[in-house]
Amino acid sequence: MRISTSWSHQLAVNAMLDQQAKLSETQLKLSSNKKYLTPSENPVAATSLIDLEQNIKESEQYQVNIGAARQRLGLEESSLSNATDALQSIQDLALRGLNGSISPENRKQIAEEIDLLKDQLLGIANTKNANGEYIFSGYKTDQKAFTHDDSVPPVYTYQGDTNQRKIEIGPDRQVADGDPGNEVFGNILPDPLTLGSIENVFQAIETLSAGLKNNTPDPASLGDISKALERFSTVRASVGARMNALDVQENRNADYILDNKSTASEIGDLDYAEALSKFNLQEIALQAAQQAYVKVQNLSLFNYM
Repeated sequence: MRISTSWSHQLAVNAMLDQQAKLSETQLKLSSNKKYLTPSENPVAATSLIDLEQNIKESEQYQVNIGAARQRLGLEESSLSNATDALQSIQDLALRGLNGSISPENRKQIAEEIDLLKDQLLGIANTKNANGEYIFSGYKTDQKAFTHDDSVPPVYTYQGDTNQRKIEIGPDRQVADGDPGNEVFGNILPDPLTLGSIENVFQAIETLSAGLKNNTPDPASLGDISKALERFSTVRASVGARMNALDVQENRNADYILDNKSTASEIGDLDYAEALSKFNLQEIALQAAQQAYVKVQNLSLFNYM
């Protein structure tokens, strides 16, 4: 079989190109820290890496959700803390007003202080978060939770709904990031109201204030205030439990993300020592191919004629 000079040259060129391609591939892997540049190199590994990346992204989104829920629940907790302080002050004033030794004028002054604290409490009930959402309005976050008219006594209205917004914080796990105002501040009842059985804190305070202004305070009003304080305490305990749940789930998500990243690294990250050794060998092979090409170039029968 005869091999032409051009064919010998082509074989040498192909050898050089093949070595250059291998060297370039290894160089790309070194620069990208990837064991595989294309899925075809290892389809099973590529599929595993896609699944792991999806797991990581989902868990990272859960972490974002946890941050949002923690912010909302933290705002609710601080609001309830302020509401509790205001209502305890009202309770203290009510005890003073029930003292039989004080004058009707003093009771009116106490009632005026109670009214100011009631307005403060109403402002807390209509707290908005950083996004401008009313936190105690259920799903109706664009509306104030509680409003009242100018009648005497004022008529209060709950404008929110009874829903709790829930957010996913982990696989098949959700947490409520707020509480509807009717559960926190009590349901508004129609007139006539019965002292000792008033659920809504604003109606309870209005009744207490009216009794003091009329110089007819009723100890039963204290029972309504005490029930409102107990409700605040119950909701705050629930908020605290949910915030603890966020902390626990956040740690679980972090561990899961770390495990998936570690597995992905084992599957897809480049072994630099092995790659550098391979790169050096391929570089030597390319140099050998280049030297062989130079020698093949000089091989011709014409050189000996």
